[in-house]
Order: sequence, then C-alpha cells, then structure tokens
Amino acid sequence: MMTPVTWPVAQNYCRVMYTDLATILSDTDWLRFEKEAASKGLTTFAWVGLYNDFNSWRWSLNDLPLTSVTYTYWASGQPDNRLGKQACVLIGDAYGYIGWIDRSCTELFPFICYNANFSGAARFIGIRSPLLTWPQAQTYCRTHHTDLASSLNNSDNNMLLQVKNIQGDSWIGLYRDTWKWSDGTNASNIPWAPGQPDNYGGRENCARFYNGLFYDEQCTNLHYFFCHTIYPARSQIMRLQVKSDGSVFDPAVQSSILDQIKQKLEEKGMLENTTVTWKVQPEGNIFHKKKDDL
Repeated sequence: MMTPVTWPVAQNYCRVMYTDLATILSDTDWLRFEKEAASKGLTTFAWVGLYNDFNSWRWSLNDLPLTSVTYTYWASGQPDNRLGKQACVLIGDAYGYIGWIDRSCTELFPFICYNANFSGAARFIGIRSPLLTWPQAQTYCRTHHTDLASSLNNSDNNMLLQVKNIQGDSWIGLYRDTWKWSDGTNASNIPWAPGQPDNYGGRENCARFYNGLFYDEQCTNLHYFFCHTIYPARSQIMRLQVKSDGSVFDPAVQSSILDQIKQKLEEKGMLENTTVTWKVQPEGNIFHKKKDDL
C-alpha cells in the first residue's frame, strides 16, 4: 500500500480489503515480496504482519490470562521488555522496587513451584538449586509438583514474597508470547537485523522490513505496508486418455506421466500454488481400460 500509516491502521486496512498484513515464511514468500516491492519502486522501510504480543501475559497453570485476574504486583516501571528480550517473570527486587519483574527467559534463577496436594503456605515450594531458565523451571515444577507458582491475590503474593526473601529473586509462573504474525502464524527463524530486536526507547512492538531484514519499532510510526490474500482452494478434475500396451498400470510410468504434466504446466506459468495428483478410482486403480474398441 503506497500510503504511510501506523501499524494498527495498516493491519485494519489489510483485514478489511484483503486477508491480513503480509506473512513471510517461505523462500517463495520472499521472492513475491521482493517482486512486489520492486514493482512499486519501494526502497524504504515497510510494515509487515510481525508484531510483539506484549499484552499476552498469562499464568503457566491452566494458561490463565492475566487480564482475567484483577490482581497484579508489578514493580515500578515493570514490565519494560528491556533490550527487547524479556518475556518471563521473577518475583524480586528491581532498582529498589519489590514486585514482579520481567526478565529474559534464558537467565538462570531459583524458582517457586506450586503443589495442589498441599494447602496454605506449604503449597509454594522454593527451589534454590539448581538455578534454571524459566522453561526448565516450568518443566521441573510440572514433573515434581503441579506447576510454577501463580499469584492470584494478595495472600498468595505474600507467601511468594516469604519464599523470595529466603532464596532471592525467583521465577514464578507468569510469562507471555513474543513475536508472532498478525494472522496467528507462529514466528520462527526471523532474519533480524544485527542487534534487533532491542526495544530501543521502549514500546517497540511492531516490525518493519527492509532489504531482507526485520527491525522492531514503535507501532505508531508511519510506514508503507504490505498485505496478503489467501485464495480459497479450488479443485479441477481432468480426464486423460492414453493409448498403451498396459504399461500405464506401472506406478513408475504413472509417476513419469504426472511429471510431464507438471512440466507443461510450469512452462505455461500455471504450476504456482497448484498441486497435481492422480485421482484413484474406487477399485484402487488410476487408469481403466475402455470397454469399446475406440
């Protein structure tokens, strides 16, 4: 689209007029994207559908969304996604403020498990050794107890603080999703530019694209953007008559004929987004002999 707009406006436009903001997954997607950019003469940054789902906080136990619970205990200034890589939560001390703190999920800390078989303060079990990443702590708690600890009210939180006071800053069960595509597709193997994402200045939760690389940026900035459309699948059956001595019943011959059909379609530019396959008859054969002499 050749009008610079914010990321949310671009998303809304694409969802109304097409399917969604562009999702780029395969080599074919990259080629189409670059071809479209070249055809429009676009040589600057552009929005695509990649965004950081910053508001998807939820508790590990039962995947309970934080928005469905009225209680929170964020430390002052938290969560801040510092350097663009913080998606898991400690209960601890941040710059003199005690509360929930978002940190990188790969850091090593003690952690607090929850065990549904116990009641009161005994439900929360502090594990000060070994120090684990958040995903490792989750696996440990789910294996040996019930899950990582949730803090759904002030009483729970006071018990977690007592454990934290003994063993130091500790992982709890709060975490969120990170980068994903607007159409819901999981994002992996993203070709970030060097040093990206960095959440420079805070609130850089949308991705712009330039020269094959992604950069995180504030969603309120203005850029051109790319949409994509998913066309409904259609099928067409074509009947094929061949003169044969019977070799067409050989799977190798059938495969060879199919390859030749695909080659002809490719020569005509008709093979893209097309799957060519044989229709198997009820008796299990692809071909059958004609009953007349023609």
